[in-house]
This record gives sequence, structure tokens and C-alpha cells, in this order.
Amino acid sequence: MMFRRLVFSVAILLLSSGFLVAQEGRTLISWENRASLPTDLGINGAFIGQHNGVILIAGGANFPNKPVWEGGQKQWYNTIYALSKDGKGNWEVISSVQKLPKPLAYGVAVSTLHGVLCVGGESVDGFSNAAFLLKWDSKTKQVKIQLLPEMPYPLAHMGGDVVGDKLYLVGGQKKPGGNSTDSFLSLTLSSDLETHAYRWEKLVNFEGAPRIQPVVVSQNDGKEDLLYVFSGAKVDPNTKPSYEMLTDVYAYSSKKKQWFKKNPIPNNETPGITGGYVAAAPAYKTGDAHIVILGGAGGPKQYLYERLAIEDQISQIDDQQKENITSLRNKQNELLKKTSFSNTVWAYHTITDTWVKRGDLPFETPVVTTAIMYKNEVVLAGGEVSPGVRTNAIYVGHIDPYKPSFGWANYLTLGVYLSLMILMGWYFSRRNKSTDDYFLGGGRIPWWAAGLSIYATMLSAITYLSQPALAYAFDWQAYLGYFTVLLIVPIVITFYLPFFRRLKITTAYEYLEKRFHIVVRVFGSASFVLFQLARMGIVVYLPALAISTVTGIDIYMAIILMGLLAILYTVMGGIEAVIWTDVIQVIVLIAGLIIGLIYIGTSIGDVGYIFETAWKDSKLQLFDFRLSSTEVVTWSLFLGSFALNFAPYTTDQAVVQRYLTTSDEKQARKSIWMNGIITIPAGLLIFSMGTFLYVYFKEHPDFLSVGMQNDGVFPLFIADHLPPGIAGLVIAGIYSASMSSLDSSMHSISTVFTVDYFKRFSSKYSEIKGLKIAKWVTIVVGILGTGIACLMATYPVTSLFFFFQEVVGLFGSALAGIFILGIFLKRSNWVGALSGALMSVIVLIFIKYYTPLNFYIYPLIAIPVCVIGGYIISLITPQFRTPTEGLVYGKHLKNKSSE
Repeated sequence: MMFRRLVFSVAILLLSSGFLVAQEGRTLISWENRASLPTDLGINGAFIGQHNGVILIAGGANFPNKPVWEGGQKQWYNTIYALSKDGKGNWEVISSVQKLPKPLAYGVAVSTLHGVLCVGGESVDGFSNAAFLLKWDSKTKQVKIQLLPEMPYPLAHMGGDVVGDKLYLVGGQKKPGGNSTDSFLSLTLSSDLETHAYRWEKLVNFEGAPRIQPVVVSQNDGKEDLLYVFSGAKVDPNTKPSYEMLTDVYAYSSKKKQWFKKNPIPNNETPGITGGYVAAAPAYKTGDAHIVILGGAGGPKQYLYERLAIEDQISQIDDQQKENITSLRNKQNELLKKTSFSNTVWAYHTITDTWVKRGDLPFETPVVTTAIMYKNEVVLAGGEVSPGVRTNAIYVGHIDPYKPSFGWANYLTLGVYLSLMILMGWYFSRRNKSTDDYFLGGGRIPWWAAGLSIYATMLSAITYLSQPALAYAFDWQAYLGYFTVLLIVPIVITFYLPFFRRLKITTAYEYLEKRFHIVVRVFGSASFVLFQLARMGIVVYLPALAISTVTGIDIYMAIILMGLLAILYTVMGGIEAVIWTDVIQVIVLIAGLIIGLIYIGTSIGDVGYIFETAWKDSKLQLFDFRLSSTEVVTWSLFLGSFALNFAPYTTDQAVVQRYLTTSDEKQARKSIWMNGIITIPAGLLIFSMGTFLYVYFKEHPDFLSVGMQNDGVFPLFIADHLPPGIAGLVIAGIYSASMSSLDSSMHSISTVFTVDYFKRFSSKYSEIKGLKIAKWVTIVVGILGTGIACLMATYPVTSLFFFFQEVVGLFGSALAGIFILGIFLKRSNWVGALSGALMSVIVLIFIKYYTPLNFYIYPLIAIPVCVIGGYIISLITPQFRTPTEGLVYGKHLKNKSSE
């Protein structure tokens, strides 16, 4: 009792500290001129892309003899350069022997796995409808060209990018000096490099004004990958002015086949327009939801409309006033020579549809070139720095990562909290006299603590971080899944708990041997161990990434520290330490949600406005009644969530073990109900946090870190905007949530190994030996899980919540089916159970890799396959049946349950 009072006193003390702060999260770029193209005059309009670690720069154009204002003639090129780093990390340019089929520029180039896809363009003899792949051969150090089907018609000065398996082209001109078009084409890309598999399609025309030189970039908006179209110029020689600078933004959904108008580009001081003109700007996407636009053809020294006005005056002067024409031409040329382009760096956030200025380019801004992301650098090669003037400079921008300022108060809080976890392990270590103490806490756990521990085990840091991010980026549909837990609770209490309690088992898989055969027990326990090993990596990596982002701690150090601490207190304190750390974790995490909601509500000043904004932007959508099987919609989400939750609540040793730590079955029932009831309001807080974060960052987009992952939005808010001390406590809670998942997996695997393998098969088993083995297994598994998390740190996953759900669906369904066969179907046998499980796994693998079905449907198919297939095989093989007295739910057990 004294220990619990100490724990809660420390928590209250930490919650009462601190003051409110806010710090802008920024990502800056440091630029260097690292190399030059081997042409003094430079080029623009080249085809630029990346393949096999090399940046290819092909074609382009310039004015080699004299400037455009002196009547210079444009020249096109067919040269190809390869830009890469040498062994010392220095950039070098190699001239390829291979040339383009003809001199060409002003088309579209997009980097793909098969090569740099180049389409269209302009040459001395007009526009092109060619399409081809530039492929870098790393062995020969040369470029290979693969010709592809031609475009439906010639096109140049358009924009384009890839969404999914399609290249989309927007706008452009069909002939030199012609009108801009609202052309919209797609090219289906081949996955097997077969030329005939590349197919062109004319789509419904672009919804906005016809344009040339639009900035076109694909990026995710939190729901799907969209094609974004920024700015451009409308050209019509028959109108005055013949050029119109556009500042609008559109996004195209390939799923809905629909265009959406977005917030326009902010003012960049371009004369003659309201808004920002960024046509022909190099741009790139970064992170989960940012598009960065570097400069553009606008800016305060863009004199396009003034030059067009002079051109209009010249057109009205007759031949007898040639001296006036000469004067106006000189004035026009002076404006042309003084023209330079915008150097503003804009960051557009696709989820909140907001713009933020992120500094200025420190050099003459090139346009009509391409920004290439090369690892953690941005490369700009060539381009046009003013009308008719090209550059040969190659600029490399180093992306400086967000540098957090976590503060001593937060580090102190984090240190105190983690030290408390170790103290808890030491405190409970004195009670571990036997394996019953170590595995089940000697039945000393109060029902409410067991209930909170069940919730903490199922919560994990994935839920705590990813689901607010889900509501922030997507909507509330996943919240429906929380209600399925309440449906599962009476099923567990009525049909499963009696077996787990009354058979006096330590692991859930002991039941499988009693009901079926030792082979089924080994299969069940081995499946559980494999699932937990996969789960451990996922649930540790995500919070480590978040903690690393907001505290500045190296991600591998964060993972290793997390693993070591969890191993230490779990080995010392056993299940009691695991459960009581879970209790504190739940309290801290829920308190963090409440404090965060209060802070945002106070900051914005109108909670009604928050929900109105979210409703208007479709962020509160709860239902989607479409009958789609490929997208996450209401029917598949609800039924799939039920099946996904059903497996761990009925078969997962980490959860079942909590059922067995209370003093009796009545207390266990209360603990399960508590978990089910607390899930609904806690889920409401989690999803409300996502909605509040969406509106908060929509109001303050400058607080977002450019290039961040969506899963980092809540940790970013915690570190930058919660009071010092409280931020440290919540981060510590996230740390603890991850360690809770890790310790649950370690301890449950230790239990399974010791009971299902060592105790079951060893003739030399004793309580002393069992306890030692359990602790050593805990250490080994903890090290292994920590290592898996370190490996996962090198693999990006778009949404770890959905990835985690896929893992649950793939691993849990067969085991859930086996338990259904055992508990409910008396005539099922062990051959049928194993056969059904094998069928389930095969079907799941097929569904995963050969169908477009969404992952919520996986268990809806896999569990019935296991049950039906297993039962049919059991009927065919009756000779393998075993006695079922007291092992199948029926009248006898029902009477006991009602006592």
C-alpha cells in the first residue's frame, strides 16, 4: 500500500510542474555549389531523373551565340550526363557515350524503378510525342535507352508525375507558339519491362485553366496519393495579354477520378497578380504530407506583364514610327535583362491544405529544371536563372533535420519515471519465490489492476501514437473498432475464461494439448512466439522513432535503452512488475491526452470551432457504407476489427495470462469488463486528440516540421507545446507504453517456453530450475526483440498502425480458429485442427500477395477457413478424436459458470 501511494505521489508531483511553451518545428536546407555541368552556357529544360543511384541529365537547350534580347537563336542538345558521388563523397559529372535519339528539351522526366521515364518535349523541328526510358547500367557506367509507345499527340511544356502505376501529364502545348492546353493524359507503367504493357490513355480534360509549365507533384493527403498541380501560365496568342500567370492549385484523385480545388499559392510579390506565381519551379515531395517548391518564375522582379504591355503598344504602332518601336524594344529588353525569379521556398502541407514560407534560396533561382531527392540531399542541376540565361551550376541542398529542444525539466522527468520502473522491478523481485509468483503473481493482482494491464497490453504505443495520427490525417472510421471489444467481453467471459481458470493452466496452449494433442500445443505456442517476436519489433520501433524525433536521442540508442530497462525490471519483478508498470502507464497516458486537449482547446479558444472545422474538412467521418472490399469501409472495418481483436483476447498468452493473475474467476470477469468499458472513453480521447491536432496545426502550419511522418505529429506536439515536465512525463509514458508491450511479450514468451517446452519435456524440471530458465529466456527474448526493432529502424512503413493490423491478421487467425474448433466443436480432432490452421495460413498468404483485399478482411476469411476446413477434415478422420469431457463448452460447463 505504501509503495502505491509513493507511485501516485510522484505522478501527481510531476503533473503539477511546468509552464506553457511553443516552439516552431522547422526543416531548413543548407545549399552548396558542389559541381558544374560541362557546358559554360548551361542548359534548361533537360530531362532529369535518378536511376540506380545516379542522376541522369539528358538534352536541354540554351542560346549559344548571343542572348535572346539580341535576337539569339535557341539550340537543343542530345547529350546525356551522369551525376554521382565518387568514393570520397565528392560529386562528379560523367559524359555518357550514349545520346538521345535527337536533340530535345521541355518534356517531362520522372524517376521510376526501371529508369528515368522521359516523354514529349521540343526540338528544332517541332514538338515530340516520343516516350523512352533512360537506364543507368552500373557495370558499364553507361546509359541505355528503351523506346516506349508514343504519346497520342506531340506535347511540350507540360507537367507530370507518377501516382501508383500511372504517369499523369497535365497541360502543355501541342505546337510551338500555340495555345496552352487542358490536356490530361495517363501512361500505365509496366511492371515487367515489356514495352507493350505501357498503355496511353486520354483522360477527361484538366478541370482548371489551360496552362503550360505547371508544377506537378504527387503526394499523399492522409487518405490517398493525389496528383497536385500548382500554378502555370495560360497562353493564348489571340487574347491580351497573351500570357496569364496562374496562382491556383488543384488535386486529382485517381480513385474517385475527380479534381479538387485547393488553397491558392500565397503572395510572392509578383507584379500584376494577387497570389503567388511559381510556374516552372523545381519541387519535391518529402515526408508523409509535404511538398516543397523552390522559387518559381514569379517574384518581385518578374516583369512579364510590363513586357506584354509594351508588346501591345508596339503592335499598335505603324511602320512610319519605327523610332518609337526601337525605343520600346530597348525598354522591353531592359526589363528582360532585369528580370529574375522568386527565391522563396514554400512548404505546402497536403493534409491541412496550408502554406508556409521556409526561407529563401541563397543563389540565383533556376527554373525549368528538376529537384531530385538524393538520399538526404536535394540536387538542382542547370536551369534558367533569368529569361534566356541558363546556368551550369549544380547545387546540393543538405536537409538539416529538426533539432528538438527537449529541456532539462523534461529529461529530469523522463529519468525519474524510468528510474521508478526499475524500483518497481526491485520491489516485486522480493516476492518471486516460485514460477507461480513469477508467471501469475501468486493470484495477488486486484481485478482493477489486471483490467488496466489488459488495456495497456492491447493499447501499446502504436495505438497511442498512430491513432491520433490516423484521426489527424484521415478521419474517425477506425474508432468503430473500439466498440467490438465490448462485444468480445461476454464471449470471453462465457466461453473461454472458464477453461483457462478451471483447468488450472499457466499458458493458454496447455488447453490445446488437453483438448487435442501435444503437436497442436507446440504449434499454438510456436505461432504465438513468432507473432510476438514480429510484434516486439513493431511496437518498439515506432515510439523509439517518435522519442528520437522530439528528444534528439539517437533512434538506436532509444531502442536499446528501452530494451535494457524493460529486460531489467521484467527479469527482477516478473508479472507483478509488468502489471503495475502498466497501471501507471495507463494513468500517465490518459492524463497526457486530457492535458493536451485542454491546452489545444485553450489555445484556439473555441472548442466548437475545432469540431466545425473538422466537420467541414470531413475529418469526423465515422461511417462509409460503400461495399468496397479493397478500401477500408465501415462493414469491413467493424467486422474485421471484431475478428482482429477476437484473436488476442482469446488466444494471446500476453492477454490470457492477465486473466489468471487475479484471486478467482469472479475477479477475472471484473477485470475483463473493466478493460472493455475503459476502451470506449479512452478511444474517444485518442481520436479527439487527432482532431484537435488537425485543427491546431491547420491554424499553425509553421509549427509542423517539414518532411515529418504523420505518426510523429502527436510526439511533436507533446515536446514543443506541452509544459516542461509534463511533456517529459508523457514522453516517458510513451516510452513506458513501448516497454509495456516489450515486457508483456518477453514475459509471455518466457512463460510459454518454460511451461510449454522446458516443463513439458524436461524430466529434470524443478521450481528453482524453472524460475532460472524463465529469467534467462526473458533476457534472451528481450535482446532479440530489441535487435529486431533496430533492424526495423532501417525500413520505412507508411502507417505502422495499419502494418501492425496486417501482422495481427496474418498471425492470429489460425490460432483463433483452432481454439474455436476445440471449445465449440466436439467432433473436431487434432489432425483437423492442424489442417485447418495450415489452410488458413495458405489462404492468407494468397490473399496478401495476390488480391487487392484490404487487411481488415484477412481474418474474416482466414478464421472461417480454419474452422470449416478443420471441421471437415475432422469428420473425415474420426480415428484421431480424443476424450472431450470437461474440455468442450456444454451443459456441464455452463452450469459451473452460473454458480
